Amino acid sequence: MIRSALFVLVLGFGVLFAVAPTEATTPAPEHDFAFIELSLPTNNGLEASLETNSEGVYLEVHDDKRFAVYKVQGESTDAGLKARFGSLGKIDVAFQPTEVHLERPPKPCTGEPSTNSEGLFVGTIEFSGEGEYVRIETTQVKGTMWVDHEADWKCPHRKPPASPHTVSRTWTLSHRGRAGQRREPATLAVANRRCDCYFAAYGARNRRGQGWSSFIGAKFEQGDGMEARHFTYVNAGPSAFAFNHDAGTARVRPPEPFTGSGTFERRRRGPDVWRSTIQVPLLGADPLNVGEPGFRAKLVRALPGGE
Repeated sequence: MIRSALFVLVLGFGVLFAVAPTEATTPAPEHDFAFIELSLPTNNGLEASLETNSEGVYLEVHDDKRFAVYKVQGESTDAGLKARFGSLGKIDVAFQPTEVHLERPPKPCTGEPSTNSEGLFVGTIEFSGEGEYVRIETTQVKGTMWVDHEADWKCPHRKPPASPHTVSRTWTLSHRGRAGQRREPATLAVANRRCDCYFAAYGARNRRGQGWSSFIGAKFEQGDGMEARHFTYVNAGPSAFAFNHDAGTARVRPPEPFTGSGTFERRRRGPDVWRSTIQVPLLGADPLNVGEPGFRAKLVRALPGGE
């Protein structure tokens, strides 16, 4: 459900936050952990989705170039989902299956079958983005639920297949050219530890100057029992990211919704020089000014994931 983009970006949050406990009148029964996927109604021309995995509950809001991803810890079981997104909202829904598909262990394995279900999630779904940039409010949505028992299957002489739902979510940067058209790669990374934010330009081109470039700006935030990732990306032609590894120089002019430009110069003595007027618009956060003090840049002959 979380869409793929043209860059490597792993939303593997390093710190987990506790979620305020949900009140209950009776003890909660034991349930199996469930992988849940939902599409959520929004306003302002945005799209939203939610998914759970073994690392937490992820709520994503996006348009075609800007994304905001919120991660919390919640209770995701075959009975439904409970999660609180700090002061921004909460989800407390029960699952009502309408169609259930069983995945039984292959012979000679034994164990409880996994279930892949479609149905309705009924209850409370409320979320209001920072500054009211988005509003999600409904009492019923369609969705899917996967309850995986493969790890518990008993299989003599072999291991059961790994569940695809346990794989960390990544975005893969596709940058290989056609056969005989080897392209020189480049990454210009610009980071600021003070604000936990960064800007990066990725590109590759062949001897004829043909190729591509991609740009991303991101800001990471933590607090209120939640982790938030705000980022914007866009693709462009090779001229938007001009680089010379031998000279140690680069020039970037990312297209809209980015504004401004930047230059990089590697110095043999003293710190490298980064000059920028680039502004990055973000969903749910103030625009990122990549020219502020504290940003440091580095140009390398490589791309995420390798060339």
